[in-house]
Amino acid sequence: MPPLIDTINAFIIAGGKSRRFGRDKALFPVEGIPLLERVLSVLREVFAEIAIIADDNDRFSGLGIPCRTDIVKGWGPLGGIYTALHHSRPGGCFVVACDMPFLSVPLIRDMSKLMEGNDVVIPFLNGNYEALHAFYSPNCLPAARRSIDRGERRVVHFFDEVVVRRVESGWITPIADPARVFININYLDDLKKF
Repeated sequence: MPPLIDTINAFIIAGGKSRRFGRDKALFPVEGIPLLERVLSVLREVFAEIAIIADDNDRFSGLGIPCRTDIVKGWGPLGGIYTALHHSRPGGCFVVACDMPFLSVPLIRDMSKLMEGNDVVIPFLNGNYEALHAFYSPNCLPAARRSIDRGERRVVHFFDEVVVRRVESGWITPIADPARVFININYLDDLKKF
């Protein structure tokens, strides 16, 4: 087993209200394991340091990892990424959503190898960025702050100010199945597909 990455830390974004899902999806079991724990088990194979970003820290106290509160409240994914950047290692951070049950260890490791010379390493599929399955360097912090100050809620708004390395389907497919890896569980009915 390769050594754990200790120059980059990982953050699980678990601060959503789960309105579409109808209950706390972070702790909802998929194949008997809560979604957040499924994500955590994959990240533990890759990173030496992992934390959760959520405002209700007590929900996750039994997991034995730190929980960081959003620095800027009510900013969704951008707020979570901004908080992660505040706590990132010098090599940057990997930010992932808590509702992605089929993450790939090889894909995350291979993406991490693209960080040198880039500020963002992010999947780009079907014309969309996967902002909550991406690596961010500390250089993104001021750009993300400026985006927040301008009232721009979408993560991609600060991408023009940093060096972005898109990883597309042709690069991803030999490593992992994009149709599976990037599944988000947004609705209870989404679980019927598995």
